[in-house]
Amino acid sequence: MLEALLPDAAARGRHLLSLLFTHWTVLGVALAVVAWAAARRVRDEAGREALLLVLGLTAFVVLGSLSLTVALVAFALLYWAAVELLPRPLATLAALVLLGALIAAPIVWIDAIGSFGPRARELVAFATNVIWARCWAYLLDRGRNGERLAPQRFLLSITFFPTAVNGPIEAPHAFARQWEEPALGAGLVRVARGVAKLVLVAFLFAPGWTGGLAFAGLEGTPRLWLWGIALYVWFYLGFSGWTDVAIGLGRVCGRRVPENFDRPWLARDPAEFWRRWHVSLGLWLRDYVYVPLGGRRRRALNVGLTFLVSAAWHIWGSVKLLGLGFFGPHAWDGFLLWALLNAVGVLASRPLAAWHAHGGARVAIARAATFLFAAWCWIPFFLPPGVSLETCLHMLTRMLWPFG
Repeated sequence: MLEALLPDAAARGRHLLSLLFTHWTVLGVALAVVAWAAARRVRDEAGREALLLVLGLTAFVVLGSLSLTVALVAFALLYWAAVELLPRPLATLAALVLLGALIAAPIVWIDAIGSFGPRARELVAFATNVIWARCWAYLLDRGRNGERLAPQRFLLSITFFPTAVNGPIEAPHAFARQWEEPALGAGLVRVARGVAKLVLVAFLFAPGWTGGLAFAGLEGTPRLWLWGIALYVWFYLGFSGWTDVAIGLGRVCGRRVPENFDRPWLARDPAEFWRRWHVSLGLWLRDYVYVPLGGRRRRALNVGLTFLVSAAWHIWGSVKLLGLGFFGPHAWDGFLLWALLNAVGVLASRPLAAWHAHGGARVAIARAATFLFAAWCWIPFFLPPGVSLETCLHMLTRMLWPFG
């Protein structure tokens, strides 16, 4: 039996070694150690930030290309100049045009980006999501009379290599604070924890296994629930593994990166779940989408629009990887349905909170129900492009009512 498993294990190991995550982690550790060693000689903050900027640009050159890195620097500096040097109404218009260009460019030039290297398209797809969120945050913060950042610090906030690829997402103003003494040992331990999670994912789940969801419509209720729970576990381990590495690299560099997951399985309702899952994106959505829309005024509408923005953000990331031909509007139904279901769940959380506030068995029931609700919602989130909305709705309905 062991001999039969070895070829599959070898194939999964090779797949793990080919991932952007692996190359980013290995390169990130090397760059972070350089930053840690230099911090013992360079004590002033400006010198450390200059070094980290150089290291971040190096990461983009190695994982992408020199041309892509030059384009990134040009965009960031042009964006900073638009926000800081133009009169306010014109600055906002120019910034919005540049943000629109950032959305379109990786889609229009998807094939050209892929020609720069085997990981260039994936790097651009991930990194531009983070860059867009940070640039939008900077525009809104400056409009609220937030601190003006020097161009080199703004560029550092865009290229800070521990978080530039996949977050956690922070506003550029966060780079004016949260610096600390570099911690090599503690940082590398956190990196190792993240790597262990991704190794576990690689050997528990076959590459491309979520594609099997296309045929799950033929399966019964128990198997569909197993799909939802497996998606939850797989996504948590993989995504939190990325986050652990980012936080660990940040600590080695001397910067405290915010946590991104807070034991989401302990959530007692969907609203609490979204305060525990992808915390940095949730805070960004709250501060830069929900609050500007009016917050609790017209709460139902604003919650729905906020989840719609989140769905659009994820759709954009998928289109940059797969292209409009494969992941066009016909394939967006799953993300939009996921947004609708979660918006309804969050809006229903207030009466649910009153129910489980008494503690005892109600808390355990609420946690189990919230876990299952999240697992149920991951079905449309990971829906393969070829599966119709009708089939997805049939799957979700059968999970709740197996007698149809």
